[in-house]
Amino acid sequence: MTDPPRQTVPTFLVAGAARCGTTGLVEGLRTHSRVFMTDPKEPHYFALYGQGAHFAGPGDSGTINRATVADREAYLALYPTEHDYLALGDGSVSTMFYAERAVPEILRINPQMRLVVILREPVERAYSSYLYLRARGFETEEDFLAAVADEPRRKAENWHHLWLYPSMSYYAEDLAILRAGLGEDRVGVFFYDDLQRDYAGTVRRVQDFLDLPEDPHQDLDVPRVNVSGTPRLQVVQRAIQKATGNELLRRTVKSLTSFRFRERIRRSGLKPSEVSEEIRASLAPRFTDDLAELSSMLSGPVPVWIRS
Repeated sequence: MTDPPRQTVPTFLVAGAARCGTTGLVEGLRTHSRVFMTDPKEPHYFALYGQGAHFAGPGDSGTINRATVADREAYLALYPTEHDYLALGDGSVSTMFYAERAVPEILRINPQMRLVVILREPVERAYSSYLYLRARGFETEEDFLAAVADEPRRKAENWHHLWLYPSMSYYAEDLAILRAGLGEDRVGVFFYDDLQRDYAGTVRRVQDFLDLPEDPHQDLDVPRVNVSGTPRLQVVQRAIQKATGNELLRRTVKSLTSFRFRERIRRSGLKPSEVSEEIRASLAPRFTDDLAELSSMLSGPVPVWIRS
């Protein structure tokens, strides 16, 4: 009798936060020959294991509910059994948002797991999430602050985490839970600001945190991904939304085109949209205490929005 194949377990997770550059980081890590990232990028296992995804927001049935892998065996089957990778992981931003639920299962799967956390100025993160859902055709509220005010109803009706614009911009408590559960040395904190300013250097610093050797053939000329903005042409945006919502069409387009090509097309259809003074004045005070707590947890250089 032959022994069953040994299961591979992840060695790290890009845990969040949402709209902070996790997709760009994951795509950069994929270009390292000794790194394996799951497909889908966000199986949401550690947030939703054993219970599945049954969210009720607009589009949730075709996005997070469809992509979630909540069964342990099915999740571990996303990883290769025979391989020579040094680092294997997924990029689910729900891991950080549901930190209290995630930590016990992370420790069961791999007590030596490392977590990569990327943070962004909280008002900009919230607004980026709103623009992202607007661009995909899911968010119908034309006024961001009205959508923020609608958050209690959305929570009560079980819309998934990306809809919770202010709530996902509180970092300190979730980071503290992750650090307490895994140890501070196993939770690396990085910043969207650095990823934007020095993409290749930041990806390499993450790889150092993961104890990866330098890959001389690594291609870090990865385009900015999941950028925020408002549609330049509604007809083009509607075509992208239709492709995203049609599973067969989505898979066909994905199989025939490269990630970089799809991102260039999506990005070209958006024009930048900055946070207004009205939005900043309304939301920024909400995060003052959280940022003060976050600042007390971090050492070394941090962005000005944490220090101020």
